[in-house]
Amino acid sequence: MEDSTNQPSSSDGQTELEKLGFAKASISVKGLKKALTLGRKYASEENWEKALPHLLAAWEAMPDDLAILTLIAAGLSALGVREHALKVLERALSVNEPNEELCSIMLSLAIDMSMFDTAVKVGEQLLILAPTNPRYYVNLATAYTGAKRIDDSIDMLQQVLPLFPENADLWNVLATQVRDRDGTDAADVFFEEALRLNPDDYKVVSNYAISFTRRNMFDKALELTNKAIELQPESPEPRIGASLILFTQGSMQEGWANYEYRLSARRKLNQTQIFTHGLPLWQGEDLEGKTLFVAAEQGIGDEVMFGNFLPYLYERADKLVIGCQNRLESLYKRRFPNAFVDFCADRIIGGYRYRTFPNVENFIKAGRLSVDFAISVASCPQYDWLDMDHIKPHPEGFLTADPELAKKFATIFATISGKPKVGLAWRSGIVTGERLELYASVDHLGPLMALKDQVDFINLQYGECTEELAAIKDKFGVTVHQMEGVDLKQDIEANIAMIANCEAVVSSCSAPGMFALSSGCPTILMSPTKPWWCFGDEDRIRFAENAIYVEGGVNMSWHDLLARVAEKLKAQLAI
Repeated sequence: MEDSTNQPSSSDGQTELEKLGFAKASISVKGLKKALTLGRKYASEENWEKALPHLLAAWEAMPDDLAILTLIAAGLSALGVREHALKVLERALSVNEPNEELCSIMLSLAIDMSMFDTAVKVGEQLLILAPTNPRYYVNLATAYTGAKRIDDSIDMLQQVLPLFPENADLWNVLATQVRDRDGTDAADVFFEEALRLNPDDYKVVSNYAISFTRRNMFDKALELTNKAIELQPESPEPRIGASLILFTQGSMQEGWANYEYRLSARRKLNQTQIFTHGLPLWQGEDLEGKTLFVAAEQGIGDEVMFGNFLPYLYERADKLVIGCQNRLESLYKRRFPNAFVDFCADRIIGGYRYRTFPNVENFIKAGRLSVDFAISVASCPQYDWLDMDHIKPHPEGFLTADPELAKKFATIFATISGKPKVGLAWRSGIVTGERLELYASVDHLGPLMALKDQVDFINLQYGECTEELAAIKDKFGVTVHQMEGVDLKQDIEANIAMIANCEAVVSSCSAPGMFALSSGCPTILMSPTKPWWCFGDEDRIRFAENAIYVEGGVNMSWHDLLARVAEKLKAQLAI
């Protein structure tokens, strides 16, 4: 910038700016005026790349100026440098009384970065400053939900809606939260009101579609989702919603096209990984003589589910490079002895998740590994699974147990009794918000526990479940056997070795169920709705040889669903 250095000083060593009461800075009075003028000009145009250098130059002379701090924070946030933006805002709050603009930016940043406790504090302060802006209530409701305070969120929304009865956003967020807490039917009246007020709000349309998906009303759900896509073609969320509905109906090719939007950088923070390998994308080319890198994505259950396609790629590629979560590394090395298997590591920078594969990337840089193509694991089957009949399980399953570990658990299981062993996992490791409807609770397990005289149940439920196991014992008189010293969440080798000694596994649609079906064990998955990865089938899991699912369907209770599961298990074990 002009006039920014070598500022003239008076005999007492003070610069012109210091004499005028500004901080000591390497900028002249003329330079400060220019920096302020250009910084504000470019900020008004939202041209933050040009605005920030000028604003930062002015900040040096005016380090406590609230307007400059707020503009800098807004610019950093818009450019994705969210951690720095939050620090700037914290600086602004340390030297200024909070104002509406400052708190509004800080609330949005804290939500984007999943700092929900901070977001709640800022949001509550913001509503004291500006109680008549309905958008702030919507953001605070989001913060409450993220902080697992859904009752507080719903209570607040119900109190403020009479003040803003024409605001569709408030009705929409209330609808989604009532659905998460009280069930799908309870939310309809709120969605309908939101749509009456704003029938072309793609967020409302897309959210309401989810209610019909949960009712297995897929045609209606797809109709709404397609409308949301028309209203907002570039938004990834309706596209992903459409893909799951299409997969459920067996419309594979259209499903894959929409499913790729899960990788969009426009998604909410931490919902997708930004890969750092920089390799060309595999688009289904012939792999003869080629090296393919398959990169881990999503949660470990999804990673293993789509990992069922890895054996086919292992057979086709000259060299397969597999990036996976470190909990799977030893399993993959045993299953694919000629592959290069590497763990992944994540870094959160500015609220974004960057996924690296340190050894793969270092070997490539050093010239020790040459890779032709890369693809994320959930995209691998899209060039083969073009219709339902193309989805075939690999004959020997996918994950195999460590022989010594399997032998160890065989010995332990034999001391329990001679009855068949049934692995059990009734929920996900994460059960919050909308996920609550998807899983059984201890109270629902009665029909399955009625088989206690015919089978032994082995706990595969990872995460803290001591109280639930005690409740099962107290309520049904059943001991679900927990293997002492085994961390089921971290030790996937132990999971697979235990499953190898089970005659069957009953699981929710969660990671333990995916481990079971991927290792070839007869598996019964239970779900209140049709899972999208059934890919159009009525009860089979097409990519797994010995797996079925049992869905609740419309208006079926969890007790009735578990009764059907118990009958399927009895048939499987011939008991």
